[in-house]
Amino acid sequence: MLNSSRVYMLAADHRWQWEEWCDQRSLPRERIGQAKQLAYDGFLRARELSSDVRANGALLIDEQYASAIVARAIDAGVTVGTPAEKAGAFPLAWAADPFPRALTGSFVKVLVRFRPDDDELIREGQWEKLQALQSWCRGASKPLVIEVLVARRHEPEAYFESTGRPAIVAAYISEAHRRGIVPQFWKIEGTASAHGARAVDEAVAANAPARQILLGKAADLATIETWFTAAAASGTAVGFAIGRSVFWEPSTAYLAGSKTAEQATAEIASTYLRLVDAWNRAKA
Repeated sequence: MLNSSRVYMLAADHRWQWEEWCDQRSLPRERIGQAKQLAYDGFLRARELSSDVRANGALLIDEQYASAIVARAIDAGVTVGTPAEKAGAFPLAWAADPFPRALTGSFVKVLVRFRPDDDELIREGQWEKLQALQSWCRGASKPLVIEVLVARRHEPEAYFESTGRPAIVAAYISEAHRRGIVPQFWKIEGTASAHGARAVDEAVAANAPARQILLGKAADLATIETWFTAAAASGTAVGFAIGRSVFWEPSTAYLAGSKTAEQATAEIASTYLRLVDAWNRAKA
């Protein structure tokens, strides 16, 4: 079960990104399953090496390309979750019909794309879906993780990264809480801005049971560490949910034939453990 005080999540539920990568190289999509296996093997390696990961690590992976891995992870006692959303969809759509068919892990994650200037019908439809999903998760006793992505459109980049996006995310979280949508975890885009991180923290803290974890956006580790530093003062920030920054380079190298599975697995485990160490140093 997800720990409410510390979470190190290896997020490996990417689907459309892998499909696009394979299609561009004329590789069969069936090979995506091999990349999922590398992520799982790397996670297990890190789990063997770290008691901290054994206690607080979690794996997020999809039923579409990794259903057998989900089953094996459950049997191995791994905290494993699956995504509810159809990959790349906007507005929010389900990965399966009915949606519980995709929710075979011990927790559930859903990704929502949001802008306050989106059409009202789209925004309301997504709220309704989130309410239905939360109701099911509560009935099934599965923690819910809501990931909020806010795209930059016309805003200056520096302003948007430090102030604009955090303000939109904070307002979204407050509106969700007003509607009775309170996940166990908000999965949030990081910011290097202390005041931006504080705005999100205050919105999450307004409903005490909720916590936040930071996502990675395929950023390099140095950038991620600046996000960790900014979030360190946040009482609601308890960890991360990061994927491509950990597994993308070694996995694509393996699929392209320039690394062995063993080399890729070892690199994934090592990078994941570096993130765990960086988070703990930031929060110390």
